[in-house]
Amino acid sequence: MLEDQHGDDGKDREFEPFIEANWIHNTKNVSTNMDGATVSQQGTKNIAEIKVGVEGQINKQLNTWGNVGVQVGDAGYNDTAAMIGVKYNF
Repeated sequence: MLEDQHGDDGKDREFEPFIEANWIHNTKNVSTNMDGATVSQQGTKNIAEIKVGVEGQINKQLNTWGNVGVQVGDAGYNDTAAMIGVKYNF
């Protein structure tokens, strides 16, 4: 879904919103050993993830993007992350 506003004709502006859903299945538990103590993350074997965001082209040289994502797993595991970015082509 590309958005083209009437006042933007000839300005190369394009914006594309998106929604993404993922299921992350980890086949083994990851842990580390420090001075004889084992540390591991519980609840990460199966994780549901959803992201929403937008990617945009301001002009032929300048691109932007941003998204917010949430992950939820077993044993109270959850993670929320946001990302923004800018790319300028010389």
